[in-house]
Amino acid sequence: MNRYIAIILTLFLSSCASYKVVPEGELKKLPEGEKVSIKKQNEWPEGAHCFEPLFYVLSLGIIPTHCVDTYTVTAESNELGTVKVTSMQGWVTLLMSPFPVWQYGFGTEKDVESNVSSLIEVAE
Repeated sequence: MNRYIAIILTLFLSSCASYKVVPEGELKKLPEGEKVSIKKQNEWPEGAHCFEPLFYVLSLGIIPTHCVDTYTVTAESNELGTVKVTSMQGWVTLLMSPFPVWQYGFGTEKDVESNVSSLIEVAE
């Protein structure tokens, strides 16, 4: 019975993730007719307990993982700026995901690209 509870908790914890996409400085407006593309700058994510989530695993998600990735935003002809993607995993994300800046999920490159596209649409 205890093994089943541990399995259910592990599955629940693995789905508790939130991320946010924040521009680092100003984002330039997208030239008309061009497509946005993003490229990850850092090879390894920055942040607390991201690469080796020992405390996250031992505390069963009470101590969250905190990862930060930096992406370069480009169009076909020029660089539009950079964005930082912060993602967290653990129990705290259940409280963070309702806030407007945070979104539920792991923040895949496709998610980041769609968020960046919406940020560029409102750029001046």
